[in-house]
Amino acid sequence: MDVSGSYTLNAPAEQVWPLIFDPNSLISLIPGCQQLVQVAPDEYRGQMNVGIAAVSGKYNTFVKIIEADAPNSCTFEGQVTGPTGTISGLASFYLKQKEVETEIDYHAQGLITGALATISTRILESIAKTFINQALGKLNKKFTVEV
Repeated sequence: MDVSGSYTLNAPAEQVWPLIFDPNSLISLIPGCQQLVQVAPDEYRGQMNVGIAAVSGKYNTFVKIIEADAPNSCTFEGQVTGPTGTISGLASFYLKQKEVETEIDYHAQGLITGALATISTRILESIAKTFINQALGKLNKKFTVEV
């Protein structure tokens, strides 16, 4: 699985960066996220509930930050495990300051196992991209309200 894209936020990178790593902020942004806890300085564990037919169920998540260059870029590895399989992978995002806006470019690659692996990669990539864009849209609304 390979997912990439970009999104422009109505805030400077210095305001965006801390919210990307704040568990309380992320719970409100990630669709279906029910729990997210920082278990170490660079590690997070959580649980999300997905209600999309072929992939529905509760999923446990683990994310470890491998490299961070605040407020410019971050690379992390993670795993999502649930009743229909596991997705393990590596993801990176890059923040680019554009006057008062910030463009986020993201790229993720994942290895899919279990019953999830029988679903079309295009469908899974589309679901992942939808989740990412929903989360970034919610984040952008926070800045729009604050302005």
